[in-house]
Parts: sequence; C-alpha cells; structure tokens
Amino acid sequence: MRSWSRLLLSINRSFRVKLILSLSVIILLAFGVTGYLTYRYNLSLFEEEISKQFSSTNEEALAKMDLKVQEVVRISQTVVFNPEIEKVITRINSSEDSDPFNLYYNKKQIEEQIFQIKSDAPYITGMYLYDLKGNPSYFSYTTSAINIPNESVFSTIRSKINDTYGDLVWINMPLSSSVEPSGFRNTIIVARWMKNSALNTYGVLVMAFDESFFSGSLKELTKNGEGEVYLFNKNNELLFSNTPESSVDKRERLKNLSQTQIMDQHLFVQGQSEVTSFKLVSGTSLTAIQSKNRDLFQKIVISGLISILLTSVLIVLSTGNLLRPLKDLLQGLRKVRSGDFDTRIEIRTKDELAYIGESFNAMAEQVGRLIKEVYLTQLSEKEAELKAMQAQLNPHFLHNMFNEIYWKLYLQDEIETAALIAAISEMLKYSLMPVRTLTTVREEFQQIRNYLKVQKELFETDLETIIQADDDVLNGQVMRSLLQPLVENVFMHAFRNKVSHKVLLIKASSRDGFLEIEVTDNGCGMDEVAISQILGFEGSSLPQRSDGRESLGVRSVVRRIELVYGTPYRMEINSVIESGTTMRLVLPFVNNVETGGSVA
Repeated sequence: MRSWSRLLLSINRSFRVKLILSLSVIILLAFGVTGYLTYRYNLSLFEEEISKQFSSTNEEALAKMDLKVQEVVRISQTVVFNPEIEKVITRINSSEDSDPFNLYYNKKQIEEQIFQIKSDAPYITGMYLYDLKGNPSYFSYTTSAINIPNESVFSTIRSKINDTYGDLVWINMPLSSSVEPSGFRNTIIVARWMKNSALNTYGVLVMAFDESFFSGSLKELTKNGEGEVYLFNKNNELLFSNTPESSVDKRERLKNLSQTQIMDQHLFVQGQSEVTSFKLVSGTSLTAIQSKNRDLFQKIVISGLISILLTSVLIVLSTGNLLRPLKDLLQGLRKVRSGDFDTRIEIRTKDELAYIGESFNAMAEQVGRLIKEVYLTQLSEKEAELKAMQAQLNPHFLHNMFNEIYWKLYLQDEIETAALIAAISEMLKYSLMPVRTLTTVREEFQQIRNYLKVQKELFETDLETIIQADDDVLNGQVMRSLLQPLVENVFMHAFRNKVSHKVLLIKASSRDGFLEIEVTDNGCGMDEVAISQILGFEGSSLPQRSDGRESLGVRSVVRRIELVYGTPYRMEINSVIESGTTMRLVLPFVNNVETGGSVA
C-alpha cells in the first residue's frame, strides 16, 4: 500500500510523467471513441444489409405461401361450386330421399367427388361438410393425426365465419389427437359457408391442415434453427409460429410491427400479402454478426494499446529538450520562494516558454520592488491608524465632559440648561455609533427631538413641531442619521427668511410593504431646478449654500439610499414656492421586533 502511495505522489509531483500519462489517456480516449464509433457503424451497416436481404427472403417466402393459399382457395371453390355436390346435398336435404339406401348412395357420390379433388392435395389432414345445424352430415374425412372435431370446435368455427359471405377463414386451433402425448395437435383450420350461384347457403366446408403446410414454405426463414417466424391472418390472429413458447407480450409487439426492429437479439422484418392479407413477421439471429463485430472491436483495442505504448516511448525521448526551460523555471521559482528575488533564469528558446521565462524575470524584479513599497505603505498605515485613534478620543472626551456639565447644572437646579446639555450629549453619543449600524424609527425620531429641542431653545422661538408615527413602524429598521440632514435643511433653507409661524411636520407610516417618512414644512419652497440638483438628476449640479459651498447634506441622503437599497427605494420632493416643501423617504419596511408604544 505504501509503495502505491509513493508512486502516486511521485506522479503527482512530476510534470513530465503527468504529461506522458495525459497524452496517453487522450490517445486512449481517441482510439476508444473511434473504435466504438467504427463498431457501431459496422454493426449498423451489417444490420442494414442483412435487413435488406432478409426482407427480400421474407417477401419470397410470403409469395410462395400465397401460392399455397391460393391452391386451398381453388380447392374450396371446386368443392363449393361443384354442381354435382350441390345437387346431391339438396337432394339429401329434401324429404324425397329419406330412404337409407338412397342416403348412402348420395353420400357415396359426394365422397367420390371430393376424393377426386383431394387427390391433388395430400396435405389435407381432414375435410368435413357440415349441414346448417352443425352436423357433418354430408362428408367427413380425418387422418390418424387428429380426431373428428367436436361440437365445441365447430361452434368456434361458426362464430368466426358468421360475418363472412363465403370467404375463407383461417384459424389455428388445437384439435384432439390420439397420437400426440399431450392429447392435442395444433392444426390449421380453413372454413367457409357453402353458397350456390343464387347465394343461398346450403352447408359449411371445413378443411384441416397440419402446421407443416406453412413450415415448408417458410423453411428459408428458419434455417440453422435460429430464425423465428410468425404468420398472422387478416384479423391479426396468430396462424403459425415456429416458436410456440414465445410470450404473449412479444406476439403483441410483433403483430403491430410496421418496420424493421431489433428485439431479443433478433432482427425482425415484416411483409403484408396483398392477395390474402396475411402478415408474415420473421426474425433472424444477430449473434453471429455481433460476434464478428466483437472480434473487430478487440482488434481495434489492441491496436490502440500498441499505439499508446509507441507514443509514450516517443514522448519520453522527445520531452527532455522540450521541458528543459520548464526545469530552469522551476529552479528559479524555488529560489524566489526562499526569498531570493534577485534570481534570474536564462532564456534558451524563442517560443512560448521563452515568453514565460521573460515574464518570470520581470515578475521577480517587480515583486522585489513591490515588497519595498508595501513595507513603506504599512508604516504609513500604522501612522494613519494612530491618528484615527487619536481623532476618536476627542468626541468621547467631549461626550464625557457634557455629562459632567449636565450633572453640575442639574445639581445647581438649572433644569432647562441641563436638559439642553443632555440633548446635545445624546446627539453626540448617537453620532459616535458606526454609520453602518442600523437603528430604528423610534431611536431616529428621538434624535430628531433632541435636535429640535436645541433649535427651539437657542434659535427658534416661534416654532411648532409635530412628530407622528404609526405604532407598527416604530421598530422598523432604518439607516442611522438619515433624517437629521433633512430637518437641518429645513432650518438652513426653508425657514431662512421666515420670521413667524414656522410649522414642521415629521410623519412615519407603512404602505404596501414600504416605510414612508415625510418631512413637511411651510417654508419658502423650491423650484424644479433646485429639486433636480438635490435629487441628482442627469445634467444637474449640486445645490449651493449661502456661503458659496456645495450643499451635501440632503444629497448625501439620496446617495446613501441609492447605494444601500437601490431601486425602487428613493426620496421624493414635492414643493410649492412660498407654500412649503414635503420630502418623502420611501424605504424597505423591515420589522423583526414586536412594536412598542406610540410617538406623541
């Protein structure tokens, strides 16, 4: 087991061995596919040729059988339309010939007529002339192979010819036999109504034939004992088969066969007689054909293996010089891996491997240079990290200082001033949280209250604020600091020239699976150009502040919604000059927590 593991490990580590094995596998697959396709094509060709030949043989056998069937038709017509037989039977049926001697004499005349006809057809094993009541009253002839048909047999025969008008009906029936071990012998029964020229029915003709009647005509299809033959009458009933042990399902499939088909290692063809409407299905064994194809396939496999061995030897002899540049490249890579970036390899060829060698030399030089640059960059990043940590300490320091001032004012009974300091402290604490951390509508509205508290106390004495939120949206998730730029924009622009009766309405609700937050004021409003600049429509620039700088607050809210949520989430602005503005945020409504109390 260990020796196999070492062998697999050595193969896995050797490009040369893997190349030889890969090419060998490719050649093996190519020869295998070619051999298989050749095998299949050869088999198909054989099957097609044999199908043509066997179909021709099937047609010839069907033609021979038609001649025999026509001979039986001629014999039946000779009996049925024989005027002497018709006259005698008519006389027997009349009451004039009730004398036993006359009856015997009349039957003897029928017998002489029929035996004269039968002498030309020795293959008939039985012939019977029945009256209309089902009795063989006129004539009965049976060989030792079968017994005289009983009433049950005649009843079956009569049911088959009931709907005919004198046509021959061919049936395969087992008749009782004294010579067969099983007590029965498969017999071909041919029957028809006996009608005179006036189409009056005066009897029933029944003839019996041994199955050899058909097997002689079909022997070309069953030679060597490997062929199968199935003959169906015009009612699609099995009339003769040399394989009586075949299954019912197989017979049903062959009965409905309309084209050449392979079944049970046999190639089956079919033919339909236009004269008798008989269908002949015959099959020949494909064992010999497949044996020849297997021999051919084995030869293809052997030749393929020999080709692989020869190709492998040639690859081993030729890969030494071809793979030498790769060997040099491998040694160079090992040196680079050990940290020697000053190593270079010698370019020996002018092909693709030469390009790889040149690329390796350039890579080694560039990697050495990049290592030095990365080292310097890491030093700069460490310095920047220290500065960032220092910058974070300042807001925390201010937050702690505001807390100290709050408690000092609170203890000195400066409640209003302490509340103002607390609001500023809460705003500062809220702003210290990472911007990517989601918050809730409840927390966002609380920060807006803190901001409005500062605005009212310090700047806006005549300000009415209304904050409304449905209970089911208070725990909805939103981005942090999304509303403050909008509210701040109201004081910076909407209320800039408004002295009294300033009204600000902030409302949150859910509709159709969306979270909608509206910030409405009764300020100076804005025109379409300003709205386009804020929403960032194509071709518009950022709005300008009163001091000449670009206004980024509201525009940043629009941009954050685009980056985080995308379509169809957005900000909408509806404004009327000197009447006010409504900024509406349409956001996804995500609420995984049970809702709490209402917002006043």
